[in-house]
Amino acid sequence: MSSAALERMTGGGRMVAPLDYLKVYRAEPSDRIQIVKKGISPWVAKSLVADLAVEQAALFVALNLSTATVNRKVTRKEPLASDEGERVVGVAKLVGQLQAIVEESGDSASFDARAWISTWLREPLPALGGSRPLDLLDTMEGQALVSDALARVQSGAYA
Repeated sequence: MSSAALERMTGGGRMVAPLDYLKVYRAEPSDRIQIVKKGISPWVAKSLVADLAVEQAALFVALNLSTATVNRKVTRKEPLASDEGERVVGVAKLVGQLQAIVEESGDSASFDARAWISTWLREPLPALGGSRPLDLLDTMEGQALVSDALARVQSGAYA
């Protein structure tokens, strides 16, 4: 991941360009670790809300983030705590994973990955024992299960 893309995600200041979810997904794990350790901007969490068309309260509850804390950190231009930032980066990675799946599967021009994942996150999935993916985003293990379920969508093993 380029240093410019890294700078957009870190610190407390507002991001100057949209988040590139595909780059987050394709980044080396060590790059994502570095991003989290530098401190994720609370604006990244706010961008996820806007990009996924999910109510802020619903997404923040799913990520175990306090709306008041995020808003305070925005005002003070402080980064999220490492554990909060890691969960936010994990969701950005899931959006990038879906974008990669669509890109590899064919016609990506007419497919809105963000809108699709927004709906998909809210629906109970048999592959997750009837849980909604949104309910598993508060832990890294839960995010891994969601990522696996998303990968099954591409392979056709989803059900």
